[in-house]
Amino acid sequence: MKRRKRNSAKSNGLDRKTLKTINRPARTEDDRLDEMLKICLQKVCQLQNELERTTEGFGDPEAEGYATCALETLRFLSDQGLPSDHPIVRGLTDRLLRK
Repeated sequence: MKRRKRNSAKSNGLDRKTLKTINRPARTEDDRLDEMLKICLQKVCQLQNELERTTEGFGDPEAEGYATCALETLRFLSDQGLPSDHPIVRGLTDRLLRK
């Protein structure tokens, strides 16, 4: 069986040395920096959109914080052994959680 001739770059008038010296346009440092800044901006926008989606369902943060503290106070008193019908607990419940 005879070996076939390979179609190589030499048949086109090019040799390996010539092929190695063909330069593609190199990206400059400014191009790389621009690309990185674009990626960072995209990520910031993505995170901002995600944050806006997750905070849409919340009400007034101050009121929610107050309610959380009030519930934590009542839980603490319960853990200390005060029953829910104790006058102090009832008074705090009425005072802190009145609507």
